[in-house]
Amino acid sequence: MKHFHTPPALLLAGAILGLVLTAPCAADKLDDINARGRLIVGVTETSPPFSFRDSSKGIVGYDIDLAAQVARRMGVVVEQISLINAGRIPALQQDKVDVVAASMTRSTGRARDIDFSLAYFVSPHKVLVRTDSGINGVSQLAGRKLALVRSASVDRELAAAVPQLAIVLVDDYNAAFAALRDRAVEAFLADELLLLYFAQHSGAPQDFAVLSDYALPRTAGFGLKKNEPRLLALVNQTLLDLERSGDAAKIFDAWFAPLKRPFRFQAD
Repeated sequence: MKHFHTPPALLLAGAILGLVLTAPCAADKLDDINARGRLIVGVTETSPPFSFRDSSKGIVGYDIDLAAQVARRMGVVVEQISLINAGRIPALQQDKVDVVAASMTRSTGRARDIDFSLAYFVSPHKVLVRTDSGINGVSQLAGRKLALVRSASVDRELAAAVPQLAIVLVDDYNAAFAALRDRAVEAFLADELLLLYFAQHSGAPQDFAVLSDYALPRTAGFGLKKNEPRLLALVNQTLLDLERSGDAAKIFDAWFAPLKRPFRFQAD
């Protein structure tokens, strides 16, 4: 009986082929986006001027314009998927969206579950009151009602600062400001620029004032799935380039003017 021996070169070629066929795919989310030709962006319909539904234009806003610039850099179109606050992180983790553009606070707790771009919005959380309320400091909120958007990242800090404060949770910023305007609550907590935006657009900005003795740092950025370094690098570079070109300031002014832009896009 003859025994046939496979030449060593063929054995080596077969081993290499086996490794190629069984190796995990090296493609990542950036490759997926380019292949499909669409950047899937998670948005909200209820957070003006960041991301909200316009009756004639669809979902628009500051965050939406920035996301469009990321898609433009990639040479793809934007596909929007509406999310509620509680659904933002699961949508990233389950690959339902590529990025979340919903003014997400870059909190330590969230950063354990997702990655964040560099900050594209910097404004401390503060408290807005009516000027005729007689409230001049945060300690005077004890025993009073304050509107806070559900799933906000600051309720524990505020409750610790004023233990007797009654926090009224609402679904969105519009509802929070309406509650203050209509005297259903005595205060509204959000980032300072947003509070000033609502006061400016109320028709009577003189009726509202921001308390000066309470501030909690806040930065916001795009949310991305963990461990997608190429996509994260592209998003961050896009933001830095928008700053250098002056387009970042133009996008801010389009949504927040006459408020002044107190920050710049910069690396962490």
